[in-house]
Amino acid sequence: MATPVSLPSELYASFTGAINADALQRITKGFDIAMTQKVQHVHLFFQSTGGWVNDGVAMYNYFKALPLELTVYNPGVVSSIAVVAYLGARHRKTSAHAVFMIHRTQCNFPQGIPASRAQTMIDAAILDDQRTEAILKERLALPAEKWAHFKHDDLHFSATEAVEYGIADEIADFSPPSNGQIYNI
Repeated sequence: MATPVSLPSELYASFTGAINADALQRITKGFDIAMTQKVQHVHLFFQSTGGWVNDGVAMYNYFKALPLELTVYNPGVVSSIAVVAYLGARHRKTSAHAVFMIHRTQCNFPQGIPASRAQTMIDAAILDDQRTEAILKERLALPAEKWAHFKHDDLHFSATEAVEYGIADEIADFSPPSNGQIYNI
């Protein structure tokens, strides 16, 4: 059995990829190890173009409930359901050249799908829209014209707009110490 590695009280980690069940499992396992090792603050480099609504909402709730300090950084792009996950962190920073994008739930119908199955998929997409929109409205201060645009089209935000609307707290880069280690999740 391997000897466990001792972790610093302030840890730097990275997550890049799709929001899905595997990613959620890696993140929860990584934070479990960090909490067991008494890590006080995690700085997370967080780059994702999105993924599955269920896993993004679960990640949002997980980040929100963590008993340690969590600062997430958008180094380039956080899009789709990844924005919802990102909003769960207590502290949110974005690079000056990073962007964010949110949109309504999308579903692709396989060719030849029965109408009843299509309706079930539509009902699920509407439910996903309702819960993600509730999180966005709870966390963001978007003007009415942005919400109106969001009803029908993607919304893209620069770093400055992200801070203005409450997606991020400030413009700042992920800056691990030069003598430290970055843990990949």
